[in-house]
Amino acid sequence: MLANRSETQIMTKPRSYPSAPVVLPDRTDELEPTPVEGCAGCTELAKVRDWARAGHDMTTVTDCNVLMRKHPEGH
Repeated sequence: MLANRSETQIMTKPRSYPSAPVVLPDRTDELEPTPVEGCAGCTELAKVRDWARAGHDMTTVTDCNVLMRKHPEGH
């Protein structure tokens, strides 16, 4: 198998990482979406978000924010 490779390929040191790190924006200072008054879906998401925050579950807090922003009723 190695006989088919060129000498350059054999002698090349493999990288221990695929590429440069990806830098994601820090959006912790953005305002969270607020529930629309009278909307049961928004109210429930806000309630779950509050419980998640109290339990230090920031993944669920973020999920609730995304769902509230992409609310199926479009408000």
